[in-house]
Amino acid sequence: MSDFAEKRGFLRMPIDCELSFSPVGGSENYEGKVVNLSSGGILFTSARSFDVGSRLEIVLTPGNSVTPPMQARVTVARVDAADGSHLIACRIDDEET
Repeated sequence: MSDFAEKRGFLRMPIDCELSFSPVGGSENYEGKVVNLSSGGILFTSARSFDVGSRLEIVLTPGNSVTPPMQARVTVARVDAADGSHLIACRIDDEET
């Protein structure tokens, strides 16, 4: 018998779609790939690393035309190296549709 108890407040859904993002107030644009998404956060890969606490503006573009893009402001919570890229975990602060 397992004593495992899920401690996350929100279920994470695996998603395979593109993401574009830029630092809040910055002019640089970067591309990434979404790994998973919940109502409170997002995990994506990027060639570029960011410091924990950095604020980003993201645009998640689903692979189908039925679902509109999601725009949000996020705060970087964790960055891990992964196979020549970076796994960036962010808290979603403000969401726009």
